[in-house]
Amino acid sequence: MKHLPLFDLHCDTLYETHKQNKSLFENDLCLSLARLSEYKRFCQILAMWSDHRIGEEEAYTRFFEAHDMLTQELAEHTDIKLCTCEYDLAQCERDGHGAVFLAVEGGKLIADDLTRLDTLYKNDVRFLTLVWNDPSRLGGSNLTDEGLTTLGFDAVRRCFSLGIIPDVSHASDKMTDEVIALAEECGRVCVATHSNSRAVCDHRRNLTDERFCHIARLGGIVGISLAPMHLTHDEVCTIDDIVRHIEHYLSLGGEDTVCLGCDLDGVDILPEGIKTVSDIEKIAEALGRINYTDDLIEKIFYANARNFISLWLN
Repeated sequence: MKHLPLFDLHCDTLYETHKQNKSLFENDLCLSLARLSEYKRFCQILAMWSDHRIGEEEAYTRFFEAHDMLTQELAEHTDIKLCTCEYDLAQCERDGHGAVFLAVEGGKLIADDLTRLDTLYKNDVRFLTLVWNDPSRLGGSNLTDEGLTTLGFDAVRRCFSLGIIPDVSHASDKMTDEVIALAEECGRVCVATHSNSRAVCDHRRNLTDERFCHIARLGGIVGISLAPMHLTHDEVCTIDDIVRHIEHYLSLGGEDTVCLGCDLDGVDILPEGIKTVSDIEKIAEALGRINYTDDLIEKIFYANARNFISLWLN
């Protein structure tokens, strides 16, 4: 049993297990629920990706197939629960159970029908990454300079109304600014579940210091991704590169904001020394070697995300 708890804001394992017809509990992927159970306690946000290679309707259908697969598998493993609110998570913690939340990555499956957001909410979705690398009807990705469309503005407002947390990872700078402004206007919050620091690694996919700080001021959280191309421009990516992004965000006052959003099973390669979710504890070991306190490490690994749930999914 690993001594640390783990709360990870993003993985693509649900998509991969659906695509490959593999068990979510036991598999040969980077993440499995069995490996997560090695940690002192865990909460994993499972994202179902709206694959850019398929159409909107197929993406919508695949979500429900994956949802059914998830609920059926959890029915067989009663020590892990699908959560939709803080009460559910607190009950898991009390009972010593693992916890998962459900997300959708890429709003293309909404098509032009905002009632689908209501349906997704009723089917346990609590986080929505608005776009992936391709633009959608909701707006522009990080590969564009496009912001929210009219439908995108309405979709974000509907998310706020329902209790779905909008996620600006993969969004363009303009869209990110517009979602942040909407959150401020509505007294709500947004997150970046897997977005590193642009000041440390200059990539359009990463957050500027200003945007990180604005998300933090609203009460949002930001997850550190393990995607090497977003961690460093060097040929070799190591755990030290992950630490640099954490340290930079902390230098901006992000002690209550920085989390992990590892993107396991969503990237083809990982930093040296990390092969599966079992190796994530090596990040904590690296932080400990540079005199991070146990309390601060636990905030990054679990408590910051846990506190966010208590405030915004209560």
